[in-house]
Amino acid sequence: MKAKITNVTFKKEYESKFGTMYGFNVEYDGKSAYYSSKKKDQNKFVKGQEVEFTEEKRKNDKGEYLIVKPIYEGGNSNFGRQLKREQSKYSGFAVSYVKDLIIAGKLEMKDWESASKKICMFMVNLDKEIEK
Repeated sequence: MKAKITNVTFKKEYESKFGTMYGFNVEYDGKSAYYSSKKKDQNKFVKGQEVEFTEEKRKNDKGEYLIVKPIYEGGNSNFGRQLKREQSKYSGFAVSYVKDLIIAGKLEMKDWESASKKICMFMVNLDKEIEK
């Protein structure tokens, strides 16, 4: 969801399993939601700016409330970084496999580039299937 932030108010500082966290009340589109940040001077939700975020309903003994979480641009998760690192190795593996095919007489030297790309893309697509 995308909305213009009308107000952001610092509420409290608290300890969690992730260390010291800072709670904020975020107002947008006539709604009020809670946001937790690792920084007291957070910059994800700023009054007057339009922000893309996810909205989540939660319940406690006092009733229902909303939680907002900013949508991060790619590359922030350890899984994503690890996957990219693995996929960057695929080009080397692919060329090595093609070299073996050429030496074994199963592939012509002139076809090495297209065969390497094909093998590399196969491995990347296989990773994408596993992710699902």
